[in-house]
Amino acid sequence: MRHFVIQCLMVCTGFLSGASLAQLPPSKTQGDTTFITGGIGSDESSAMFAAAKKWSLLIEMSEIDGSGRGVWIAGIDIRVQNAKQQSILETVCDGPLMLLNAPPGQYTIEASYQGKLLKRNVVLKEGDPQKLTLFWRP
Repeated sequence: MRHFVIQCLMVCTGFLSGASLAQLPPSKTQGDTTFITGGIGSDESSAMFAAAKKWSLLIEMSEIDGSGRGVWIAGIDIRVQNAKQQSILETVCDGPLMLLNAPPGQYTIEASYQGKLLKRNVVLKEGDPQKLTLFWRP
C-alpha cells in the first residue's frame, strides 16, 4: 500500500509540474531561419524560457505602463537583417516572446509596435544563446 501511495504522489507531482503542462507553440521557417512566437500564459512562456538555451536568440517584448512597470505585449512586427542588410525574417509576433535560430553572424533586429520602431544589433555565436529585451515607452 505504501509503495502504491508513493507511486501516485510521483505521478501527481509530474502532472502538476510546469514542465509537464508546458508546450511550445509550433516553429516556423523562413529561409535558413527558424522561429517561434508566443508566450501567452504562464505555461507557454515557461516552456519558451526553458527552451531558450537551445535557441540562438530569445527576444522579450514589453511596454512600460503608466506606473513604470513592464507589461508584455503582442502584435509586434519583427524584421531581422543580416550583416549585408538582407532581410532574413519578417513576421508578426503572436505574443511577447520570440525564439530565433539563425546562422552565426551579426544581425539587426527591427521591432515595431504601435508605430514606434526599436532597432538593436546582436551577434549570434554557435552555442552561445543571447537574450534581447525590448521596451516600448508611452
